[in-house]
Amino acid sequence: MERVPENTESIEDFFARYMRYLTEGNIEGLVNIYNYPALAVTAAGCLAVTEPPQTREFFSQGQEFYRSRGIQGVRVREIVTDVEVPGIWIGHLVMENLDDGGSPVSLERNAYQVVTAPDGGRRIAVSTPLDPVPS
Repeated sequence: MERVPENTESIEDFFARYMRYLTEGNIEGLVNIYNYPALAVTAAGCLAVTEPPQTREFFSQGQEFYRSRGIQGVRVREIVTDVEVPGIWIGHLVMENLDDGGSPVSLERNAYQVVTAPDGGRRIAVSTPLDPVPS
């Protein structure tokens, strides 16, 4: 059996970095924070994310969507760990979307499964939005 690598950052630091990349629009940072393959699970279905260009396209479109609605940043409001074992973290986040003045404008809830890569870095393996999809 292979040795499970040790994490090089706490889950709090990992998600702070993720939020920073989202706020900055750092698409390459976001591409590198995901595991490949990864899985996006929504009420509409599941999507296997097998290549970095899929992540790049998703977050490029997401930046346009959020910016067009006056959302300029995001921060973690709450991190809930459901289970953590060596190499795997499972939990959910409450995130605050922020306007250009840094004031909260909305909340989002997402569940994640985060794995530890061979280099000790954390990577998102499964992402699931938990808020209802607007109809």
